[in-house]
Amino acid sequence: MIVAFGFLASMSLGCALGVVLSRNVIHSALFMSGSFLGIAGFFVMLNAPALAAFQVLIYVGAVTVVILFGIMFTQRPSVSSFRTIIQRQHMPGLVVAAGLAVFLSYIVSVQEWGGQTEPGQGPQETATFGENLLGVGGPEIFGLLFQVSAVLLMVSIVAAVVISRRKTDEGG
Repeated sequence: MIVAFGFLASMSLGCALGVVLSRNVIHSALFMSGSFLGIAGFFVMLNAPALAAFQVLIYVGAVTVVILFGIMFTQRPSVSSFRTIIQRQHMPGLVVAAGLAVFLSYIVSVQEWGGQTEPGQGPQETATFGENLLGVGGPEIFGLLFQVSAVLLMVSIVAAVVISRRKTDEGG
């Protein structure tokens, strides 16, 4: 557990530092998603897989994609060649892949694969949490908040498209 904590802490802090120090906005957004993945790993270590799944789905998936769409819709395309971009990324990609392989191998080797939960825990609690989140059998305000956040994400994507269209129409 100490090795996993050290890896996740260094990943989260390194990516957070990358967000602050990166001069490229797209790289900052990608570093931000790496930091969010590190936080999801902490949720897994705390035995909260539902929160880890929400962290990955909402923050890494939705928020990072919305930010990247907003950036890409509002910036002018760069002139650099696609082949040049790919050629620069072989070594960092190999280093990340090797690090991930070592980390996953360690986790698989130390994991106890027997029955880990007692009856009445695990998926049933997650199902209840999901029902409460969506307003089934619980307070309906959670369902409303879930729908409002979905509409907010959709409106931000539409706004990014409108802003990008307005800039290209005025420019040429």
